[in-house]
Amino acid sequence: MNRPIIFLAFANGRDGYLPMINRERKNIIRAMRPHDDEGLIKVVSEGSSSLEDIYEVFNNYPNQVAIFHYGGHAGSGHLQLEQPDTSAQKAYTQGLAQLLGQQESLQLAFLNGCATQGQVDLLLKHGVRAVIATSASVQDQMATEFAEQFYHSLSSHSSLKRAFQIASSFIESKYEDFSPIQIYRAEGFAPKGEKNQPLPWGLYVQKEDEDILNWTLPKITTPKHAIRNRFDYTTRVDVNDILIETICEEVAKYNKSLDFELNKEELELPAIKREIVDSFPTPIGEQLRKLFIRSNDPSEPEDLELFTLARLRQLALTYRSTTQFICFTTLSQLWDEKYENPALEISDDYIVDFNSFFALNAFNHQSFDYVKLLRTITDIFDDFQIPYFIDELRQVQIDIERNPALYKAYIFMNSLYERILEEEVEPEEVEQLCLEAEQYLGVILREVAFLAQYKLVTIKNIEIIKYRHETPSYRHHQIMLNRALTVASTGFTEVGAVFNTFTDNKSVLFIKTDGSEIQGFLNLTPFIIDKNALNSNYSSRLYLYAYQEKNTYHFQFLNNLNDAPLVVEEDSYPNIKRQLERFKAEIFGREYQPGKKKLPFSTGSRFSKKR
Repeated sequence: MNRPIIFLAFANGRDGYLPMINRERKNIIRAMRPHDDEGLIKVVSEGSSSLEDIYEVFNNYPNQVAIFHYGGHAGSGHLQLEQPDTSAQKAYTQGLAQLLGQQESLQLAFLNGCATQGQVDLLLKHGVRAVIATSASVQDQMATEFAEQFYHSLSSHSSLKRAFQIASSFIESKYEDFSPIQIYRAEGFAPKGEKNQPLPWGLYVQKEDEDILNWTLPKITTPKHAIRNRFDYTTRVDVNDILIETICEEVAKYNKSLDFELNKEELELPAIKREIVDSFPTPIGEQLRKLFIRSNDPSEPEDLELFTLARLRQLALTYRSTTQFICFTTLSQLWDEKYENPALEISDDYIVDFNSFFALNAFNHQSFDYVKLLRTITDIFDDFQIPYFIDELRQVQIDIERNPALYKAYIFMNSLYERILEEEVEPEEVEQLCLEAEQYLGVILREVAFLAQYKLVTIKNIEIIKYRHETPSYRHHQIMLNRALTVASTGFTEVGAVFNTFTDNKSVLFIKTDGSEIQGFLNLTPFIIDKNALNSNYSSRLYLYAYQEKNTYHFQFLNNLNDAPLVVEEDSYPNIKRQLERFKAEIFGREYQPGKKKLPFSTGSRFSKKR
């Protein structure tokens, strides 16, 4: 079976040279490459497209092109292509519409140039199912960023509609002069002459063909096997058996309480669960705790469907929290490295994932793929030969060739999480998906079992201990955060640990120790904050960074992500707000300017160039 083709056609020229075109091409290819590597799609790219080049691709891949993307100068009736001598060549809409309309496989034509809206009616009339076009001139950098965010989202299996919405919300979060996004139909374009004009980009489809808005890239599918009596009440099997069996042996390498050979008596199942939960840092352990307390099936069969669906959501959420936490540790290290070495620059090859992270908002934050950002950060570490704080993380290869089992687990869990967000899981699938999710979550947690060697603590206050003619030491009033199950109902205990070095006050730290001395630490604040430490209250209440909304930052409560978010602003937790703003400035080598309304996300030259 032929793979769908993503055809990228770009054109530039000596006159009106567009400096961002090459970045747009490279970053779209980078977003699509994993799917190409999996054999799900094929990316074909022309960097200096002529009309002959475009026809040649369509002739070589008849009825295979799923997306046709054009980037370059354009107008309401043409695309500006290149001649072999780099001079301009106009390709008029009439002929292109006929060519594209003949492609039965074509799902989307994305015309990323100036004022291409005038071509929409003709394209739809000839049978193109969906078109992204612009209603006005667009700046070169803005056009590149819109395309980057669209394909970044599409690569995470977002639908055409959702990818368009996420790219639009990104532009609106960065630039202030646009009204809320609109998705236009073929009939009736956006009204003109309004005070606040809509975003230049529109997504256009025929009214009778709106199902195309739900189109996504092909996914790896797992063959379904009918598994009977999984929840049979006469042959009850604990629903966590697969997960525990998958990870227990690996976790035991770092938690001797789980080493059956060292223990004279075999541990009972509740003790095994407790030790597994307590081995992982709290953001992971808390989700495992909730997963393990869902061990008993409902007493009434009619409640089984709700029970299994809730369990499926918790499995996906445990995966999500695991990748988010690990990503936050690498973000924290990157910030430290950037602070120590301002010459460390984030190149255009890596800019997309950071732009996406900084533009998270109430609409799109739940669908953000932390694994992509994690892989980007570790690529930067490798490029600059930066030693990993979590050294074992270097061996975790989420790659289809180097670790196909882990890569398959990532693809499955990420796809499952997206399906749950989009409410696309059918009732008859839930039981099977639970079994598969247990297995794949186990693969992921087994790979990161080394996290049991590290400790998560909140540092509330630090005292100097200094006597005459003696070297000072430091008493850290800290809260140990690795014991989610054993202290969930009683609260955390404050400990006054004495070390020869000091850390950071009122912060959540990820630390290496040799049992008595701190060997190193990462300050995870402001990505993870302890509200009670900031308020000088007893015990601990952890919040994870979620998104930004205008000049406020929103955090989710770890123990219940459905709670109203904690809002960080100038009037509440101003120090956390300043840290986040300084992080955004420093990560790209800019001077932090307190009170500045908006910080630019990415670099880019000749911003005013238009297509």
